[in-house]
Amino acid sequence: MTRVVFGCVPDTDDDVTRGLLQKLCSILGAAVGLSVEPRVAASPQALAEELAAGQVDVAWTSPTLLLTSNELRAATPLVCSVRGGMTLYHGVVFVRESSPYKSTVDLKGAHAAWVSETSASGYIFARLALASYGLDPRSLFGSETFHGSHGNVARAVLTGQADAGGVYAMFQDGNPMRPLVRAPFMDAVKGERGRILFATPAIPADLIVARAGLDPKTKTDLADILGQLHHNRDAVEPLQRVLGADGFAPFDPRSLEPLREQVQSGRELGLI
Repeated sequence: MTRVVFGCVPDTDDDVTRGLLQKLCSILGAAVGLSVEPRVAASPQALAEELAAGQVDVAWTSPTLLLTSNELRAATPLVCSVRGGMTLYHGVVFVRESSPYKSTVDLKGAHAAWVSETSASGYIFARLALASYGLDPRSLFGSETFHGSHGNVARAVLTGQADAGGVYAMFQDGNPMRPLVRAPFMDAVKGERGRILFATPAIPADLIVARAGLDPKTKTDLADILGQLHHNRDAVEPLQRVLGADGFAPFDPRSLEPLREQVQSGRELGLI
């Protein structure tokens, strides 16, 4: 094989992001000795379908999508994302800084913006957290919409299209009681700021997965190169701006077990 298609759904889809994605693919291609071409998918589910159809060979995806999508059932996880030295992150529900909403109870009748039904931080964990607070997410909101990416959710809330939204967040030392380090709403709309209402329990980090039919040697080579990518100075900006990651670590199947239990619990309760 001389060509590999790398697919993702970046938070922001613009010329700058696509240029950085192209740069990241060029770096990967040069390191592994293949032509690596970028593919920006319209949504996480669309990306899963393209991987299953063989239109995408390697994809950046959430672990929840891996566990819930039939299209990804045969996919092979290669590496997991590292952010702030950790392979875990959190989900948050946030509002505009000027919003009158001060607590979860205030969300009654609000318009909620989510990423997708398969997003851990952008839907599933937030709904399970609300249930743990004694609130039923099935009847809490006046309306709910899905926006396909964390960046789109951030913009929907900050521009007033929605009252509250669910996205990922990174905190100092991985502790939600410490200062916020990174979240999509921090720079999504100039002059607008977000305020967190609550954070979810920790979530396993995003994964790079390969389609079932990809050559085993190519999978191994890509996993090795991805694991060393943080040493390449030219890759730092593309990694952070496109994938929101500082680097990658080897995938541990055991890391998905708590998430698998959360997904199963949410389904049994009819919350997801």
